[in-house]
Amino acid sequence: MKSALLLALLCASTAPAAEPASADQVRAELDRQLREMVDTTPPEVKLLFVGLDPSVYKLVEVHFTLDGQPIEVPSVEVLSQPGTHVLDSRTVTDGPHTLVSNVVYMDASWSLFSQTSGFLWNMTSTLNFQAQRGLRVNVKASSILFPEAKDARLKVKLIHDVTAEMTARLDDGTMPEPLSQRSGPSDAGVVAQATPPPEPPKPESRPTPPPPQQAPQQKARLLVRALASRKPVAATLSVQGASAQQVKLKRGAKVPAQVEMTPGEYTVDLIAPGFLAQTRRVKLSGDKPTPLNFTLVRAPKKKLVTEKGDRLELQKPPRFPEGKAAPKPATITALLPQLVDLLVQRPIRRIRIEGYTDNKEIAQDSRQKLSEQRARAVAELLVRAGVDPSRIDTVGLGDTRPKAPNLTPGGRELNRRVELVILER
Repeated sequence: MKSALLLALLCASTAPAAEPASADQVRAELDRQLREMVDTTPPEVKLLFVGLDPSVYKLVEVHFTLDGQPIEVPSVEVLSQPGTHVLDSRTVTDGPHTLVSNVVYMDASWSLFSQTSGFLWNMTSTLNFQAQRGLRVNVKASSILFPEAKDARLKVKLIHDVTAEMTARLDDGTMPEPLSQRSGPSDAGVVAQATPPPEPPKPESRPTPPPPQQAPQQKARLLVRALASRKPVAATLSVQGASAQQVKLKRGAKVPAQVEMTPGEYTVDLIAPGFLAQTRRVKLSGDKPTPLNFTLVRAPKKKLVTEKGDRLELQKPPRFPEGKAAPKPATITALLPQLVDLLVQRPIRRIRIEGYTDNKEIAQDSRQKLSEQRARAVAELLVRAGVDPSRIDTVGLGDTRPKAPNLTPGGRELNRRVELVILER
């Protein structure tokens, strides 16, 4: 097949030419004929799963969603068996897709000497991938062990492996005709020659005309001010998006700092000593300058959010009324700016917000939904505060992991909560 294609190219490049075609025309014609030979099937996705040893780690739950739609998969009993399991195989649209995998394991040893006896690993991983006609994307979700991890919560992790294979096939019975560089019946039976054709006479040298001048690239302008008690303060501004730039804002500046960027969507982080960091999402165009003002809040001495292992510990977590998804405003007002500050200051790329309920506030079959709504409610507050929504995953776990006994009103209030897990740094 390759030799035949090379022969076709050679024929096109060595045949004597009365009316020569350009190399681009030859290449374009061969590409066109090759495309006609290829059966461009719709893009496909094949989802696979590989689990852990069921005698040591018991598979409790699995949930997979593709582009926000749940995927029906085999039972946990089937997926607990050794080997690679096919979850789903389907035709999809050309373009980007998102897979969210959620797997829950339990330590099945139940040994009194095991530090993780009865421990639950609830893992969620998100994968963004591209599908293309003529290709099958194979996505394998695998649970892997890290026995050397000091923190028991980090001993098991969920990862994705992605490979692609061609589903389009060439029709071996049809070969493209080389694009003739000469018209007329004398072209019939032209054979590629081993010796190259004589070189044409060199044209007279002429001065090379200057290249045409390109129009200057359009710029967008961002006008930034950082104020505390209505006074400009010194700060560092980081802009990330289609291009990146870092700017120093001067204390007492009388006019806003002007930042020129390529038009597009950007994340703007601002860090000022002694104040809580802030972030914004902006869309810049070249039509007119975009003003962006930051009203800063002094950093408190007592931190309400700390980073501990793969979790963000909330010293005063938000409280939720019985049966309600939104947290009590008084319990989230002070926490939210500090949470945003940590997400800006620390190298944390993505987090998961887990929502929970107690075991009495609502009917059992509705607790899962309510816990999801609580996680999303906190996520929406972070997004309104400027955090990029692509950095936040949410999941609802109902009343499956109580933090306190549900026997008292105080214990049930503690169980109506959210927890924050670091997914990616």
